[in-house]
Amino acid sequence: MVEATHSHKWAYRMLFLALVGLIIFLRLIPMQTTPSNWAMPNLLMCLCFAWVLRRPDYTPILLITAVMITADFLFMRPPGLMAALIVLGSEFLRARNHFMRELPFSLEWGMVAGVITAIMVANRMILILVMSPRPPLGLSLFLLVATLAAYPLVVIFTRYALGIRKISPGEVDALGHRI
Repeated sequence: MVEATHSHKWAYRMLFLALVGLIIFLRLIPMQTTPSNWAMPNLLMCLCFAWVLRRPDYTPILLITAVMITADFLFMRPPGLMAALIVLGSEFLRARNHFMRELPFSLEWGMVAGVITAIMVANRMILILVMSPRPPLGLSLFLLVATLAAYPLVVIFTRYALGIRKISPGEVDALGHRI
């Protein structure tokens, strides 16, 4: 029985890794030869936050850290900066998971929007502080709005296509332990 519970968790962790790999692949594949004037939403952040709020046991901190550091290297961002900010944001949301279980989606979206905005602002401020090149402000604002708009779509995909829902209050796992 214990093995079935653990294999179920590991199957969803592998699914998370597969989705992350697909998102990274689609972002790295050249779709056009000229530079784009718009930014694709940060789907990795949306996916991470949606899974942390629905099933925190499927996305442990080490998995999130490894995925985000790999993304930093592949997307040629300052190594570890966005990864650290996303890990901090996901742990902030994970700590409030019990409180957010009963909240309607609009309040969840508002909380996630606040965390995403704080991450984007902190990222920009740190890049300014260390005098690192950064994207234009308009492009960063568009990225923020696109990411905020993509979050509900990622949640819908997570809930209805993958069947990952929020933990209900009082729900127990296969061993009878409270989740």
